[in-house]
Order: sequence, then structure tokens, then C-alpha cells
Amino acid sequence: MKVGILGNKNKIKSVQAIEEMELFVQSCGYETVRFNAYNEVDGVDVVLVLGGDGAILHSAVYAARKNIKVIGINYGTLGFLAEYEKSERERVKELLSALEAGICRIVKRSMLQLDIGEKTYYALNEIAIQRDYGLLSMNSKQILKLDIQAKEGRDEIAGDGVLICTPTGSTAYSLSAGGAILTPEVPVFMMTPICAFSMRARPIVFADTDVFTVQIQSGKAIIQADGGVVAALPEGIEIRIQKAPFTADFPIQDNSDFFARVRNKLNN
Repeated sequence: MKVGILGNKNKIKSVQAIEEMELFVQSCGYETVRFNAYNEVDGVDVVLVLGGDGAILHSAVYAARKNIKVIGINYGTLGFLAEYEKSERERVKELLSALEAGICRIVKRSMLQLDIGEKTYYALNEIAIQRDYGLLSMNSKQILKLDIQAKEGRDEIAGDGVLICTPTGSTAYSLSAGGAILTPEVPVFMMTPICAFSMRARPIVFADTDVFTVQIQSGKAIIQADGGVVAALPEGIEIRIQKAPFTADFPIQDNSDFFARVRNKLNN
């Protein structure tokens, strides 16, 4: 089994930690490949990501397209997506052994595909359609009006925007916007309004087989995929959001406890 090593140097602040992890994995009998950037991840069976949730998130988006599994080691603040803390290096050997033997559980996290014209983007957490607060245009309107269509029907939302999240993303931006927490493998997506100008606008859960068509009815919008701006859209533009054709795969320990993770990570 070939193991990739990717470290977020902004979080680790020492190349030595990356080198030590690489030597440790080699001492366990595995061939290693060190990557310096997310888009370099390729040609390995699993990648160890040393960093915070952002590094794990972005690595997973690239790894998923190449059927590469991801194990996160937390060097950040929250580490909700990490399987281990940085002090638990020795325990990584157990998970790698179980993975190689094909006896460890793998959480398959669904992802979103965003189509804007001929361009396609992917996200593990969420796609957010937000009003342009004036950062991209000095004459932005105060309210963004969106027309949203899905299999269940059509709705209009006016306010700061809307986001569509995966179960993974339900503990991120969506949670802060008032959405519910979804367990990682439930086959659904959630639509969460952002500061909607209506008391009836509430988070709604959809089957992950739904395809969302969103049109900018009024105002100018910026589109974010996992927190990164991918486009600025004027009125009349339409986008599509649906389930991606691949998953982000995370090997987990036998004693992994989602509810304990929620209690320990989100109550600070």
C-alpha cells in the first residue's frame, strides 16, 4: 500500500513534523510519497493530511476524484474532520494496518457538483449563493432574490442568499446559519437560507438524488464552493447543483463515535 503525506505548513509551522510522519510511516513498512499541494495528490492508496479542517477538506476534494482515501491528523483548532490529534501519531499505524487488510470501516461522504455554464466545481461541505456585499460591485443591491427549483417544486428566497450542504457540511456554515446536524452517511442534502427576509424560510432536507436549479432573480451574487469564491453572477444567470459522481472516503477507527465528536468539538 502506498501512502501519501501532505502537510499544511501554515498550521504545522515546521517541516520537521512532516518529515517525522513520513519516516514513521516508512518504518511501518509502507512506501510514501510527499505532496506539497492539494492538487498534487495522486498515485497513492491513502493520503495522510496534517493540518486543520480546511486542509483536510480541500485535500479530500482532490483525492475523491482519484479514489484516494483520506486520513486527517489535526494540527488546527477544531479538527472535526480529523481522525487523530497530532499527539496520536502511533495510533495511525493501527488504522493503516486495518485499511491494508480491508477490515476497517470507511465513511463515504457525499459531495456536491456545481455547474455554471460549461464550468464544473466540486464541494465536500457546501455550495453557497450569497449576495454581493459590495466587495465585487459598488452598486450591489441590499437583497438577493433567488428562484430555486427541485423535484419537489419551486420556491423563492429573498435575503442574503442560500446554501446547499452535504451531511459533512451540516456541521460547518449551515450549522451557523441555523441548519440541523446530519449524520455523515445519511443520503440527503440540506438547503439552508442565509438571513432570509421571511419567517417562513427554514432549512429543508432533500434526498441527495435531487437536482437544484438556482436562478438569480434580483441582485448580484457570489458563489462559493467550500468557502472559496468560484464565480460572481449577475441577474438572470442560472446554475445547477447536484450530487457528485464520487465520494470522499475516510477510513475511521473501530471506536469512532460521531456523537462524542459533536459534543467534544462543537461545545467549545
